[in-house]
Amino acid sequence: MSEARRGERLALLERFIEVGAEAERSAFSRPSEWGDTDAWFRTTQDVMNRLWVAERLIRIQFPLPVHDAARAYFLDLNRMVWEGLPDGESVRDYLEDNRLAFLDAARAVMG
Repeated sequence: MSEARRGERLALLERFIEVGAEAERSAFSRPSEWGDTDAWFRTTQDVMNRLWVAERLIRIQFPLPVHDAARAYFLDLNRMVWEGLPDGESVRDYLEDNRLAFLDAARAVMG
């Protein structure tokens, strides 16, 4: 893989991970009740839109196993942000398996 291509991929991974972290913070700070005019909703909607775009770019730039792992993480995170978790479940624990699967798939491709 050329250095330019590797640099593009690395920047995209950084973008996806960074926005994913923002989305996780939104999940952690999710109020029990919110509406379309709440600051949390407006901020979180922007974050999730950026994460959606980054996830689609992963599909374009990486082999499908990397995208599949990114997609599973995105779907879990999206569900958690908008629907919440049952009482007693941890945001971190809920996301851990798919987050690590994505990172491991990306590492394998980046060598």
